[in-house]
Amino acid sequence: MGQGMDTYLKMLGESLDKKIEILDRITQIDQNELELLKKEHFDMDGFDKSVDEKLKLMGQIDKLDEGFETVYDRIREKLLTNKDAYAPQIKRLQEQISRITEMNVSIQALESRIKLAVDNYAKRESATLNQRRNSGKAAQSYYNNMRKLNVVDAHFMDSKH
Repeated sequence: MGQGMDTYLKMLGESLDKKIEILDRITQIDQNELELLKKEHFDMDGFDKSVDEKLKLMGQIDKLDEGFETVYDRIREKLLTNKDAYAPQIKRLQEQISRITEMNVSIQALESRIKLAVDNYAKRESATLNQRRNSGKAAQSYYNNMRKLNVVDAHFMDSKH
């Protein structure tokens, strides 16, 4: 099973490499989203497309993880009983998994920053909307009061004559 094991170990490594590539892409998307959120005029369509792309990439990661687990389950016992024979490949897989873990932590931090920025954007937009609504109410109140003044003035003028 030595040759078969090498093939399975190669498959595991390739799966982890693909996962690293996808996590790199997600990191780029997250950084772009933060830039979008900093702009004065927020591009909601661009942001939505970005989120959709991340969802697709996460789906790809799920498939890679499922495939990895299936292959690993096939060779786990043989791998554990022959650790020394496959030490270099195991070390390489461990390094890849460590890198993936670091990338996941970094992405979670970026996602937290994005969530905070989105929340702040929503608050700003809500405040702006409320301000517009309030200034609209103030304008309406002003015009209503002016009409009352005009009515009073007209009434006052009529009663003097």
